[in-house]
Amino acid sequence: MRPFFDPEGVAVVGASSHPGKIGYEIVKNVSKVKKVYPINPHAKEILGIPCYPSLSTIDGDVELAIYALPSKHILEVIEECAKKGIKSMVVVSGGFKEVGNEDLERKMVEKAKKNGIRIIGPNCIGVFNAKNGFNTFFQTNFELPSSGNLAILTQSGTFGIGLLEELTPFTGVSKFVSYGNKADVDEIDMLEYFKHDDETKFVAMYIEGLENGRKFFEKVKEVKKPVVILKAGRTSLGAKAASLHTGALATNYEILRGACHQYGAILADDFEEFIAIISMLAMQPLPRGGGIGMVTNGAGPCVMAADYIYSSRHLELPSLKLNASSLPSFAIPSNPIDLTGSATAEHFIMALRELANSDIDIILSFFVFQDAPLALTMQAFYDAIEEIKKHEKMLIGVAIGGKFTQEQRKKMARHGIPVFKEPSVVIKALEKIVRYSKWRQRNENSGS
Repeated sequence: MRPFFDPEGVAVVGASSHPGKIGYEIVKNVSKVKKVYPINPHAKEILGIPCYPSLSTIDGDVELAIYALPSKHILEVIEECAKKGIKSMVVVSGGFKEVGNEDLERKMVEKAKKNGIRIIGPNCIGVFNAKNGFNTFFQTNFELPSSGNLAILTQSGTFGIGLLEELTPFTGVSKFVSYGNKADVDEIDMLEYFKHDDETKFVAMYIEGLENGRKFFEKVKEVKKPVVILKAGRTSLGAKAASLHTGALATNYEILRGACHQYGAILADDFEEFIAIISMLAMQPLPRGGGIGMVTNGAGPCVMAADYIYSSRHLELPSLKLNASSLPSFAIPSNPIDLTGSATAEHFIMALRELANSDIDIILSFFVFQDAPLALTMQAFYDAIEEIKKHEKMLIGVAIGGKFTQEQRKKMARHGIPVFKEPSVVIKALEKIVRYSKWRQRNENSGS
């Protein structure tokens, strides 16, 4: 799998000299970090890079070919790849199983396997390696996250590029794979790769269909890293849309949910929850239990969170014996700790220190950043937060507001603390993370 993420040379078959065309944008993106060979018999150069009429005329080494021509040319290009010794292909183009052209897709895979070639796609945007910046995308005007510990697998390129941009201000990624119709390389292959990838600590997946569910979930368990799944095509209407998008086969959602519980995958219900779970796992240690300690300088969202915790199976808001002398004199020393609107950043740190020394597993802070006592002292919070983080509690925040609040959310993220807007999303995400943690502990204790 290495040539997909760190190829020595890259050929773009179907390179275009016209800005805005898929073949042009791929060349532009690849050329930023890799030696690229544009294949276009009708152009002398693209972006100042010499063009080649065919793969056979390239005089350098090529480890990866990106295919961006109409689907009808795929078989002859695979032959050219075989002669050139290219063993990896990203087939960006559509026009295969998703439009009823199953026969061509089958022949493509057969010819590739015969020649020892692995294919990602077709009908995808390919790969991104955050460590070296290499990507096979044809999008433009997009932001990419920095290097991190999250691997993303997605059948939808549109969903994938959006997810990358959503994560950019908050967390980094290790690798990204958009695999479309997954005619050859599929999620099982990629999970096996990420199992051994030291840069990847957990995996997030958007899937539309599974062809071999049992083998997939056995691989999820074998990976021994958190796997977060967002599944589309849950209804008959959604399944029909998925089949038209990537040719995905229908998967019974309730059976999938049961398999996730049994094999330890974390199943998100929607995109917001998916982002929340990812952010928490990327930035914070895995909690061992579901005991939550809360602190706030504004009660509303905190009260809502308590309601959601009440309905949870795996979370609780335990009574805590707190040292009132360690808290501001005006604070209510219970769980939640109410600091009132008079709270400064120093007061928040006092409360967080007290919670960090208690028996709870998760610290949930509700910030009204707009309150002047807190707004004007936030630097003191950032100066002291590393001390709190040493206690290895999961630290999560909730804050609602406009520009100033968004600025503080980004600053919090730079200090490894995810801050969200909606209490229900936070509690649902924590519920699923704690359930996974308990599953993991049971399996570790049983030796399986």
